[in-house]
Amino acid sequence: MGGSCGCGSEVHFAFHHLACLDCGVGCCPACAVHLESVTYCGGCARSLLGATTVRVGGPFDLQ
Repeated sequence: MGGSCGCGSEVHFAFHHLACLDCGVGCCPACAVHLESVTYCGGCARSLLGATTVRVGGPFDLQ
């Protein structure tokens, strides 16, 4: 299963197809923003947080 994200990244697997909870736009793991276990696109995340930029962080491990 292929396809591409709005950011231009190629999405190879179905489990990498994500969508923004707010506007429904498709996102790939590289551009999706996860807040409180929910996925948002960059634009909606900026709007919700009242920020001009939002940096996508990687997953973290609890030790």
